[in-house]
Amino acid sequence: MFPDTLIFGVLTFILVLGPLVILHEMGHYFTAKWTGTKVVEFGFGFPPRATGLWTGRTEVAITGDTIFEGFEELESLAPVVEPTPVLSGGGGADLREVPGGIADPRLATLRSGPQIETVVEKRADGSLHALLVRPKNRRNALTSDAGDAVDGDLINGKLRGVGPDSITISEMVWSINWLPLGGFVKMVGEEDPEAENSLASKPRPVRAMVLASGAIVNAIIPFLLFMIVLMLPQTRTVGDVTITAVYPDSPAENAGLRAGDRVLDVDGRAIEDISDLQHSITLKLGGDSEWVVRHGIPDPSPLPGGSDFQYIEGRDETVSLSPRFQVPERDVVFEVTDPDNQLLLAAARLLDPVVGVNDSLRVVQSAIDTSEEISISDALELDSRIEVGDVLEVVPRVINPTRQISLEDARRHDFSLGLRTSIQDGAVGIQIRTENPRSKSFGENPWDAFIGSFGEVRDLLLLTKNSLSGLVQSSNNPQLSGPATVGPIGIGQLTGEIATADAGFVTKFRTFAVLAATISLSLAVINILPLPGLDGGRLLFVGIEWVRRGKRISPEREAIVHLAGILVLLGLMALVSIQDVMRIFRGESFF
Repeated sequence: MFPDTLIFGVLTFILVLGPLVILHEMGHYFTAKWTGTKVVEFGFGFPPRATGLWTGRTEVAITGDTIFEGFEELESLAPVVEPTPVLSGGGGADLREVPGGIADPRLATLRSGPQIETVVEKRADGSLHALLVRPKNRRNALTSDAGDAVDGDLINGKLRGVGPDSITISEMVWSINWLPLGGFVKMVGEEDPEAENSLASKPRPVRAMVLASGAIVNAIIPFLLFMIVLMLPQTRTVGDVTITAVYPDSPAENAGLRAGDRVLDVDGRAIEDISDLQHSITLKLGGDSEWVVRHGIPDPSPLPGGSDFQYIEGRDETVSLSPRFQVPERDVVFEVTDPDNQLLLAAARLLDPVVGVNDSLRVVQSAIDTSEEISISDALELDSRIEVGDVLEVVPRVINPTRQISLEDARRHDFSLGLRTSIQDGAVGIQIRTENPRSKSFGENPWDAFIGSFGEVRDLLLLTKNSLSGLVQSSNNPQLSGPATVGPIGIGQLTGEIATADAGFVTKFRTFAVLAATISLSLAVINILPLPGLDGGRLLFVGIEWVRRGKRISPEREAIVHLAGILVLLGLMALVSIQDVMRIFRGESFF
């Protein structure tokens, strides 16, 4: 990418993908909070962590039995107190011992700020009492004797405040991580049903709702974006979409279509420009399509600058045809011996004027077959540096005179030469143009835009399905050309090209909105698939538990499966990213 495209690509990538990721994770976050599931981290991107904001205030009482591990300056300050039994809230004696009214001197030297972890027990009155306090980053914390000796619930967080006999911990962190390729919401005990307020301890319907909420949010976003797009006032050029050529033995020819016919409607959609027709055709690839056409009647004496055909309103015809995933490609030849794979030069030129039987010339001493050879004497008239044995490629515009020849010069030498030597049909086998162009303003009211958004999302799903079907079938349909898969780098390239395109603000906004809707719907579909490591993979385990009538797969095994899935997905992302980088180095563009 060029520097300006790169800069805009990074910025617009963040502006397009960032909100989609955040809203997806917000879906998980709010449903988790609503269902009483404890959330300990909301992360944008993947670790390692760059920075974070800690929130929440959990008060933990410090008793004389609290062990401070890893705070060497505190270990000699343990207070000596006489324990006093207290009554529980229910009126009976609580057998646990709590300290008297002596402030713990060890707290006097503690300062807020560091990350710590505490092992706590919950008393009958709901208060939390620390059994063990130690720094979070202590290397030997997991192997400490003290840590093995206490049994309770673990709390991780940032030390927010220190009181005379308690500490306050912020357990929730809003983190920004170094790998900006997604996001996550970390909940307590995602695979451990024993942890208090953990996700795994919740009933199956609650877990399913929390896990599916992110994909649901991503599925809702396209409706809102398309609604905004449809309400935006816009003006575009429309006209009469007219067939200019019909390929032999194509669905269009078999349906009786011919040059001069105008396409009025396809499957109930009004056709007002070329993009309308292309969109309607792609939606019906591999299926049956109903076209309303108005046949053109050849005008024997057309007016100067007018149409070669006349049209009678009300005499329209409905025809059926089936757009193809696989389209034939025929070689341009002087004489046809294989009609399925060859096309006569004269017939091919009617469909594409720049094709020919050959697209290069070999420089020889004396040319015998001028469709393949050019004599050195004729070649030297083009450039004095050309030598015998050189090959001149036919191009629209010459950049390297010693290796290229313009189409105009090539056809002066031999009229059968062209830029391409084959001709490829389209999905239905027609060429089209827009006649009688005019400007038309669009802009739906909120209700019509809301209804229309459902149709747009439906079309987006159908286009996605047909694209995947074309990929599976190795389709050579030109309308499915382009990268089959695009990763974060490719999205960045695409957004950069949109941002630097020569278009107005409203047009760019509409393009970004449609792109965001497409990405959001893709995130919804991918996340709901039963792939290990994603929301759908976790939902699969909930489903397996339901089938097994409540019998869970062990948390350890489930964690291993999800880890393996994440590693595979990261590997696939790396491969797609390599493809994106190679496309950029080759100078390929999306437009």
